[in-house]
Amino acid sequence: MIIDTHCHVWDEETISDELRGILIATAEKFNFDLSLILNATPDRLIKEMDEAGIDKAVILALDYEYLFRGHMSYKEYNDKVAGYVKDFPDRLIGLAGIDPRRGKEAIQELERSIGELGFAGVKLWPLMGFYPDDPKFYPFYERVEELGAVILCHTGSGPQKTYLKHCRPAYVDTVAVDFPKIKIIMAHMGEPWTNEAITVAGKNPNVYIDISAWESIFKFAPFDFFQTLVKAKMTCGIDKILFGTDWPLFSPILSLERWVKGIKEMELPSPLKLRRLPEFNEEEKNKILGGNAAKIFDL
Repeated sequence: MIIDTHCHVWDEETISDELRGILIATAEKFNFDLSLILNATPDRLIKEMDEAGIDKAVILALDYEYLFRGHMSYKEYNDKVAGYVKDFPDRLIGLAGIDPRRGKEAIQELERSIGELGFAGVKLWPLMGFYPDDPKFYPFYERVEELGAVILCHTGSGPQKTYLKHCRPAYVDTVAVDFPKIKIIMAHMGEPWTNEAITVAGKNPNVYIDISAWESIFKFAPFDFFQTLVKAKMTCGIDKILFGTDWPLFSPILSLERWVKGIKEMELPSPLKLRRLPEFNEEEKNKILGGNAAKIFDL
């Protein structure tokens, strides 16, 4: 089973003017057609999943109201993503977008998202301006733990007009230690704090890393990608590494099909072979592509 642990879905209703500006800047930066990332409907996602042989994808709602004004509230965004999951129940897994600064309201929305909407967990977006380990959020995490929900937390870099300083993996470490029963996925391997992310995942049994948003590095700087992935394997273990894409943001650079194929066929560059670093065998590739995520989401 192949599982993409990190996808986005949006349309004209869900995108705020600020988010549209971020998408425009992304398209200009990488010199591709804006429509390739502006059109992120579940129908298109399912089509590209089929082409790539991806069985399931985790789709993320976003709570960006503390920073960006949208056309719908965060609760409406959660409802919309829940509707997508309902339309494709065998293919999509939903995570609610909830900013923990909402206090009691955040806990209520968490309970609604898990109990009524059928989400598997929650997406945290510290880029909006909060530190994940703020003690004020502990009642929220206590309820996450009680509900058996998964957390996917953004770590690492982000787009313009967002706050980078809140996104260090070290802040996830605090939450992982104080709430050891919560399964926490750190997005993007924490890049540019990748070594920190790998260390946090290796230290904490309940923390994982996904390789979403690494497509451009894989394509244009493969040595850096493989060196990082080998270090992750040797430091935190192969069972902690999850396949992800950040779809649709990097699909113009590397399609889902090519990204999956790249992991299936990955072979260490010659300089790493000369250092006698271990290759990834078929069992390890299958764990990255979906076996590890299947355990996290009890599939």
